Amino acid sequence: MTLHTRAKGNDRAHEVVRLPAFEQVRDDPVLYAHASRVLHLESNPGNARALVQRHGQRDVWINPPPWPLRTPELDRVFELPYQRVPHPHYGDARIPAYEMIRFSVNIMRGCFGGCTFCSITEHEGRIIQNRSEQSILREIENIRDHTPGFTGVISDLGGPTANMWRLHCKDPAIESRCRRLSCVYPGICSNLNTDQMPLVRLYRKARALPGVKRVLIASGLRYDIAVETPEYVRELVTHHVGGYLKIAPEHTEAGPLSKMMKPGIGSYDRFKALFDRYSRQAGKEQYLIPYFIAAHPGTSDEDMLALALWLKQNGFRADQVQAFLPSPMALATAMWHSGRNPLKKVMRNSEPVLSAKGRRQRRLHKAFLRYHDPDNWPLLREALQRMGRTDLIGNGKRHLVPRYQPAGTGGRPEGTRTPDRRSGAGTRFRTQHTRGSRKPQRTQRRRK
Repeated sequence: MTLHTRAKGNDRAHEVVRLPAFEQVRDDPVLYAHASRVLHLESNPGNARALVQRHGQRDVWINPPPWPLRTPELDRVFELPYQRVPHPHYGDARIPAYEMIRFSVNIMRGCFGGCTFCSITEHEGRIIQNRSEQSILREIENIRDHTPGFTGVISDLGGPTANMWRLHCKDPAIESRCRRLSCVYPGICSNLNTDQMPLVRLYRKARALPGVKRVLIASGLRYDIAVETPEYVRELVTHHVGGYLKIAPEHTEAGPLSKMMKPGIGSYDRFKALFDRYSRQAGKEQYLIPYFIAAHPGTSDEDMLALALWLKQNGFRADQVQAFLPSPMALATAMWHSGRNPLKKVMRNSEPVLSAKGRRQRRLHKAFLRYHDPDNWPLLREALQRMGRTDLIGNGKRHLVPRYQPAGTGGRPEGTRTPDRRSGAGTRFRTQHTRGSRKPQRTQRRRK
C-alpha cells in the first residue's frame, strides 16, 4: 500500500493511517509509544481514520470506533429481560463481584476523563452514552420487586464515572472535529457542558420511589467536575454518602499528575471545602478517603516523599494503596515500556519518562504511602539518608519516621500482610483518617 500526503479537504472517512509493523513495535519501544499515540488520537468516531498494521505477510485492519448508542438504543440494551441473579451452575456459592453490583444501577457508558492509566475510553468511548431517566427508574423498581435480598438500599447509581451522566460537548460540530485526549485536562474544556442538575433531579426521583430507603453513590467521582455544580455536591453529601467518600486524586505533585492527565491537588482542596461545609450543614461527620498510585511513570522518589508528607500533614494513614501495573492499551503503559511520553509527539530525542521498575524502588514508593507502618521504617530511613532528608528522621511530630524500631518489626518487605491471629484469614486493611472522634457507618467502594 502506498500512502500519500493528505490533500486539504479530503474526507477522513476514506483515509487510512499505517502504523509501524508489529515486528517494529515489538522490537522498538519508541515506535511502540508512537503507535500508541496514534491509536489514541484516532478514537473520536467523528474524525477517526482506519488503522492498518503489517503482521508478517498480512495486514491487520482496525476500523474506526463506532458511533455511540443513542439513548433509546441504550435503554433497549439495558431493559432486556436479564435475570439479575448468578447462573444456577454456581449454586449457593458466594460471589463477591455479584454482591457488589446486585443492587446497583448503571446509568451511562463512556468516560471523557482520559486518565492515562485507564483504558475505559478504549472500551466504551469518550462520548457519554446516557440512559433515559425513565429507564433508570424502571430498573430500580425492577430491583425492588424482583431481586432477592433487596432491603431498600440501592448501592450505586453510576457507571465508569459517577457524575458524567448527560454531560456533553455544547456543539456537536466541535465534538466531531475534536482531537483532544481529555475534555477535562489540563483544564475543563470551555465547550463542555458541566451542568449536573439533571443528575440531582434523578437522585431525588430515585429516593422518592416507594420501597426505596436510600440511594448510595459508589462509582468514582470526578471532583473537578463536581465543584462546577455546588448544588450537586450538596445533594451528594447530604443524601448519598455513607460516612466515607472515596475519590482518587492519585498524587499531589505536578510531575506524575501531568503523566496521568489528572487535575492538580487544588481541585481536591476545592471539593473538600464544599464536602466539609455541606457535611456540617447536614449534621453529619463524614470523611473523604483519597486514593493514590505509587510508582506511576514519571514519579520520582522526591515526588513520593512529598506525597507522604502531605498524607501525614492531612492526617491520613493509607492502607488501601496500589503500585502501578502496566495494562493493555493504556497510555501510561506506553510510558512505562518506552520511556517516552506519548501525550506529545514521540521522537527519538523527545522527553524521557522514568519509571520505577526495580523491586526495591517500587517497594520504596509504596512504603512512602504507608509511612506509618513500622515494617517500612528501615527502608524509608535508608532512602531519606540517601536523599539528604535526615531532618525527617526522629521522634517528633514533624518527622516522617522515628529513629527507634519496635521489636519484631522491620523484617517484612512492603506488600506483605500479617495474618489475622484470631481467624487465620488475611487482615482487612482500611485507610484511616486520624482526625475525628467518631467512626462513620460504612464505606463506599469504587474509585475513578
